[in-house]
Amino acid sequence: MYYCNSIYYLQSMAKRKRKKKSTEELGTENELMKLKMMAEFGGNFVGSDDIPPDVENQFLKQIINFHKQHESSGLTTVYKFIGEPEYNHVNDMSDKEIVKELKRLTKIMEKNGVSLSVLAETPKREIYRFVTEELFKHEIENVKVKGWVNQFIYEEFHPNPEYDVKNAVYYSLQAIFNKGTALYEEHYSEEMKDSLGLSLDMEEFKEKIESFWSSFNNVKLDQYDFVKVEIDKDAGIGHALCNVSYKTQSAKGKKFRTESIVVEFYLERSKMMESWWEISRVVCDIL
Repeated sequence: MYYCNSIYYLQSMAKRKRKKKSTEELGTENELMKLKMMAEFGGNFVGSDDIPPDVENQFLKQIINFHKQHESSGLTTVYKFIGEPEYNHVNDMSDKEIVKELKRLTKIMEKNGVSLSVLAETPKREIYRFVTEELFKHEIENVKVKGWVNQFIYEEFHPNPEYDVKNAVYYSLQAIFNKGTALYEEHYSEEMKDSLGLSLDMEEFKEKIESFWSSFNNVKLDQYDFVKVEIDKDAGIGHALCNVSYKTQSAKGKKFRTESIVVEFYLERSKMMESWWEISRVVCDIL
């Protein structure tokens, strides 16, 4: 799952400065800032009482600074935002030079509040081409606040269905073959089917997994291999077949036994997000 495309997020807070105000004074100041921000910008604050008042104070001031700049800012390109560094055309460099130049440009971007993540294995030359020919031309708000970053993900521009399907399968295998692992409903379709193709809700699916676990003291995923991955991009459906080995322990203190099984997954592309694939059916003998 990809979490954002050109949105702002707060990096780890900087080292906390020496307190100049008491905890009580900071708490009062924070509440006043929240009221002012709600009045000016709308919305509500949902936070945690565990956040130290001085850390919250710094955060709120950064939010206010961001909004002030946002009101007067216009759009600019990523290239101008990072200071228009010099660079060579992708076709004018060797593979070795590409690696060196990509590293240099990445450092410049990060220094100027721009970050690029590449989730799937992608050639360095293609990443360099993307940065210089696409990302540099992308428009963003001309707002710079210390600690804030424009986060981009390569796959948001160039979806990789095979990676997304394999990623969904990975998390499902973890939830099935590692006893006690939480099953996240976001990875599954609202129209789940059982092995026979009949309607299946998430609670029933969880009960099937827990029933499998109940036969053992412990269950651990050992390894898995993709036998087949098929994707119909136009129809938005996918199919994956895996050979899975897992270890079971009948009772505490007993040796683990390795078992093997074939697991089949049917998937569909999310209607809400192109880069998110949901599992609609899982077929295997233990469920």
